Amino acid sequence: MARKFSGRQLRDARLAAGLKIEHLALRIDRSVFTISQYERGHVQPPAGILGAIADALGCTVDDLYAREAVASVA
Repeated sequence: MARKFSGRQLRDARLAAGLKIEHLALRIDRSVFTISQYERGHVQPPAGILGAIADALGCTVDDLYAREAVASVA
């Protein structure tokens, strides 16, 4: 199984933490537009920002990743 950053996981974690997108943006010193881009999957946050996001949301970086099945090559 491969792991890939998931904007959906980020959004779900933010909502579970009870934060509006504006509040998360303020906590990690990023713009609302940038957080929106992360959540839509248009941009993947750098590793350092992923850590800050996880801290702000009270989750782990791993919680922001989704499992993806990898096709095997025979």
